[in-house]
Formats: sequence, structure tokens, C-alpha cells
Amino acid sequence: MEEIVVTARRQEENLQETPVAVSALSQATLERLNIQDIGRVAQLTPNVTLTEGSGTVAGVSAFIRGIGNQDPLLSLDTPIGIYLDGVYNGRVGAAGNFDLVDLERVEVLRGPQGTLFGRNTTGGAISLITRQPLDETRIQAKGGYGSYDEWYGRISMDTGLLGDSGVKANFVYLHRQRDGVVDNINAPDRLDPGALNVDALYGKLAGDWGDLRAMVTFDYNDRRGVPLAFQIAAVTDMGGEYYAQSPGLGGDALSVVGDRRLKTINQETTPGQVSKVWGTAMTLEYDVSDAVTLKSITSYRKFRSSQPTRYAEPNLLGPVVTDFTTFAFETQRVTPFSAPQNVSQHQVSEEFQILGRTDRLQYVAGLYYFQEKYAELNPNFFTVLLGDFDGPGGLPPLGLNQNPILDYNGKATSYAAFGQATYTPPILDERLDVTLGIRQTKDKKSIDVRNFAFPGATPTLTSKSDTFNNTSYNATIDYKWTDDVMTYARIGTGYRSGGFNARGGAQTFRPEKATTYEVGLKSEFFDRRLRVNAAGFYTRYRDLQVAQFSGGMGFAENANANYPGFEIEVTAAPIEGLTLDASIGYVDPEYTSFPQPNPDPNGPAVIDIADIAKFPYVPKTTTHWGAEYALPAFDWGQLSFRVDYATSSKRWFHASNLPNLNPLNDFIVDPGQKNLSARITLADVAIGGGTAEISGWADNLTNHDNVTAGIDFGPFLGIAGRNYGMPRRFGVDLKFTY
Repeated sequence: MEEIVVTARRQEENLQETPVAVSALSQATLERLNIQDIGRVAQLTPNVTLTEGSGTVAGVSAFIRGIGNQDPLLSLDTPIGIYLDGVYNGRVGAAGNFDLVDLERVEVLRGPQGTLFGRNTTGGAISLITRQPLDETRIQAKGGYGSYDEWYGRISMDTGLLGDSGVKANFVYLHRQRDGVVDNINAPDRLDPGALNVDALYGKLAGDWGDLRAMVTFDYNDRRGVPLAFQIAAVTDMGGEYYAQSPGLGGDALSVVGDRRLKTINQETTPGQVSKVWGTAMTLEYDVSDAVTLKSITSYRKFRSSQPTRYAEPNLLGPVVTDFTTFAFETQRVTPFSAPQNVSQHQVSEEFQILGRTDRLQYVAGLYYFQEKYAELNPNFFTVLLGDFDGPGGLPPLGLNQNPILDYNGKATSYAAFGQATYTPPILDERLDVTLGIRQTKDKKSIDVRNFAFPGATPTLTSKSDTFNNTSYNATIDYKWTDDVMTYARIGTGYRSGGFNARGGAQTFRPEKATTYEVGLKSEFFDRRLRVNAAGFYTRYRDLQVAQFSGGMGFAENANANYPGFEIEVTAAPIEGLTLDASIGYVDPEYTSFPQPNPDPNGPAVIDIADIAKFPYVPKTTTHWGAEYALPAFDWGQLSFRVDYATSSKRWFHASNLPNLNPLNDFIVDPGQKNLSARITLADVAIGGGTAEISGWADNLTNHDNVTAGIDFGPFLGIAGRNYGMPRRFGVDLKFTY
């Protein structure tokens, strides 16, 4: 089995010698499975879910060990940090679904990771490390074609060392596109749900002059498309009665499809979403001596996105109140919900590190600075259900068309100082290591929310600011029982900054704090033919930030919860050419308190719903099973076969089933995901002075209706629906290397 090097503790270490719950996908694995976006990573790692957010082609809902955030609102931080070459990306929910162009490896660190990775990693961190330029000149071209007219082309070039300058570089360009996977009868194929068109650039310039090393990177991702189809799965009694009037008024019928994925839908078309993400970073390293290195990471990142969304038929008609004095009404075009969302963000960061190593001590210390500014302008369109009004002859259910505008901008600044050291005492044959770490963080946040009584009105301004401070620590002890078996125990903490919910009128919520107790095993047996890594954890969350959404409004509550669980990852190479791998993740969280406004006006103002509340987007179990067999190499190449099967269990999409919030929550659950994929590859084929590789692949072979996201718009809008993932697909990939 291959040896994998990780930087989970900011210095390069063998995966099997790192006392951290980390899963790593090597460059060979990423290439072999042709992983092109971050969502596929979740299928290969336990207790991780990464799905395209509902209503967006650019955002990602990231959860690790049951902790995450499904709301892409810019004023809400996600507790999963995504890092690109050591640079933190501040807005994962709105712009985290970028293409993985040319990676060396992916590391998934389970949280909390508050000491070395800092704020907003109570759930964990995902670290993307790009490939270093080669010393030799190389050109590689890769392309493929598949179902739904999907095709891509990627070309990469390594300059090799440029003379005696110590400088080398690589450049990569990727284009991929596909038609939609569900036919919207009102749109061309390129604007059907699931359509995608991506252009991505990446470049790295690296210099090595002995004690001094420098690296400058640039990445750009232009992602256009239409979100996966939102299908209405349930309506309230009032919603069903109200929208049932549409055909009689000359409009469309509202489609309520229940528990199945449609091949054809009738929905209002959109011009498509556009998301542009770009960034640059400079990393400098200087060896003061053989034992001490100074490191600086300076970066700038920016994104801008236009995300129009539609959720129903284009010509729904309904009786709408026009005068509340007389309850006069007229027939108007109505909509359950639509929004032409426009968001933007830019950030700067600087991290300075001192890394050192002696015979018994390995340490890292540093200072960190981060600042971001963000803004959103999002006019919402929806019809509020007003119910029945008895009058002469009886009135039908009435509605009220609303056009509130979500308009805000915010700023966040973070400062931190951190340090962590691992010491090997001169006892127990030097098989014992003790690690201690600490991080002090200060966050300053501010927000301006403009509230419009109606479109065109002069807005009222709500401005808030606050400062949050935190001290996180980590204490780990590990013992190497043999050269191939290590166990460890860890206590670690982390925190997610408090802040403001822009959708709730700048509602303030408290910082989230996590403490984890973890034991783990890293082991290899039978001359590295069997690898078993496992971890068990119990994590206490205080003031857990739970985002909620209903009727076009949103808010964040602070709850308390405990998360027990485990992960097991096994890899085996029993015979020459055969590799087997399997993993299972389990988490069974429980709220200990969850205060919520009481929907019953005759009861107390606040009630505790801990016994009935759900954990949004959290499956209890995730599994993966894989097998790969490579035949002995022939004169003309090597043939290999690969099969993967990934599953996850039932998930809810909202925390509350209360009738005033999300009464249809139980009707839009994800019953569980299943994905069977297969690949056959012929590699190392000599051609024209280079080599070629061709693969045939199939994904979701059982054509399972995988539910990726869901929204209950609440009792005042009366609908709830789900997004479905990709159906069964086939394709072929071809790669040339010179």
C-alpha cells in the first residue's frame, strides 16, 4: 500500500504516525477515480457529507461528524474550514463548490481543529493541497465524454527547472460542460436543471534557492449552470387548496410529485447562475538553521455570484388580496418562492509560522490575520397564504404577493496567536509522544441590514457590531506499541464565532464552543498489507449554532448537544494486484437543550424542543466499500478494474417540525443515499514518445433517487420540496502524457 504524507499538524508527517483523525486521498487516488469536484470526496471518507446546496451551483453544504451549516447566508459562518494550499476560504456555503483542477492530495481533518486551524473549525477542516511543479518538462492532456452530452478537456504543462534559476512552474486549464439531467419543457438543454459549464485556470510558480523557497499560486473558476431540480414533494392543506384554484383561473397546475425523481418538469426557466471565484497566494519559507524554518502565507481571494432560483411552474394564478379594508382581491400571477440572488465577498489573510524540530521536540507557532467584506442583494418573491375569509357566498383561500428585499453588507476581522509542540520524553524506549497546543483568537464583526417596507421605499438601516474572544487548546498523548501500531488519546476544543443573522433582521447569536474527547488507532499488519485506522469520539457542543428557515425568513438559535460516534477505515492488499478498502462512520447526536419560541400563544414564551428536534443534514451512518484489481502489466499496458459502493442513512433537512416553522419536515426527508460506481482502465500504453490511458466508467449504476437537499418553506408559503442528485451516467476518459 502506498505511503501517504499529510500536513495535518502543519508539518509533513506519515499518515500512520499522525495522532489525528484524518483521512487522506492521494494524487494517485484522485487521478484514478477522476475526482473533479469536492462533493465526490465525501463518498470516500466516513462521517463526511458534501452536497451541492439547494438553489445554487456554487455553494456546498459541508458536514463532518454531524457538524455543518446548510444555509449559504453570508453572515453565517460554516464550522467546516476549507483550505487551499493553507489558505482559508471564508464562504464555503456560497462559493465552496469549485473544481479540483490539479491536486496532490486531499486531507479531511475531523474536528474540532481549533488550535492549528483556528476559528470556524468546530466540525473539522478539509485541506486541498495542489501539485508541485515537476523538475522535468511535461505536457499532459486529458478529456472525456459521457451521458447528458457531458464532456471535458484538461491540459497541464510543467516547465521543468528553468536552467540554473531554481525556478519551475506548472499551468492547468480545464473546461467541462453538460446539459441538464432533467428536461424542463420551458428551457433549452443548456438551461435544464443540472446543466453546467465550467472554465478553470490554475498556475503555480515555485523557486528553490537552498535555504529560501518561494511559491506563488493563482486560481480562477468560472462556474455557470442551473441547480439540480427542485421538486415539490408536499403541500400543507391550505397550500393545496389555494394552488388548486390555478387551473380554474386559466393558469398552470402546481406539480406535487412526492417521493420520486422526475425526468421532465414544467418550471419557470432562469438565465442560469454565474459564479466567479479567483485568488492568489504567496508562500515564503526560510531555513534559519537545520532546526528552524520561518514561513509566511499571504493571500487574497474574491468571489461574485448571481444565483437566480425558481421553484414552481411559470404560470401559477391565484386570488390575491389588493385591499385589506374591504378584502377585495383579484387574480394575479403567484409563486411559492423565487429569488434573483446576488452575492459577493473578498478577503485578505496573512499567516506567519515558526516551525522547528530537535531530537525530542517538534513545534509550530504563529500569528494569523484575516479580514473579509461581503454583501448580498436578494429581492424575494413569494405568495403568503392568508386562509379562508367568509363573506357573501363564501370566499376561496386568499393570498398576498410579497416582494421583500434582503440587502446587507458585513465585515469580519480575525486575529490569532497559536502554538503547538510535540515532545518525546526519554522513557519507554522513546515510543511515547505528548502534544500540547493553544490558540488565542479575537474576532470583530459588523453588519448593516437595510429593511424595505416595500420595493422603492426608503429603507431603514439596522447596524450591529460585536467582538468575540476565545482560547482553544489541544492535548494529545500517543504511544507506538510497535513500529506499525500506534494508539492515541486527545482532548481538544474549538469555537465558531458568534455573529448576526442578516435574514432575521440582524438577530445576534452567541459563539459556538466544542470540546472533544477522542481515542484512536493507527495500525498496519502483515508487512503493510493490511491497514486499520479507527477513532472514537464524544464531543460536547455548547451554544451550538442551528440555522433555521421558514417562509422566506431565517434565524439562528443556540442549542446544547452531545455527539458520540466513531470512524473505521480499512485497506487491504491480500494478493498481488488486489486492493480492498472499506470505511464506516457513525454519529448519534442528542440535544440536551434547544430553546425555541412557543407557537402556542397561551403557553410560555419559550419552550425546550430538545426531545423532538432534528439534526439537519446529518446521517447517522456513512459507509464506503471499494475493490480494485490490476492485472499483471502487458507489453502494451496494464488493465485494472475498480468498483465503489457508498451509502448514507436517513437525513432531515430542518431542525424543527413545529407547525409554525417547518410542518412538512417529515415529508421531505432523505431516506438514505446509495451510489454504485465502476471503472475499467487501460494504462501505460506507449504512444508517440509518451503514454496514454483510457478508462470507461459508470456512476449510480442502480439509478438510485439520491436526495441531496430539501426545503420546507413553512406554513405561510405552504410548500416543501427536495433536490435530487445525478441519475445513472456512463462515460469514457482519455489521458495523454508527454
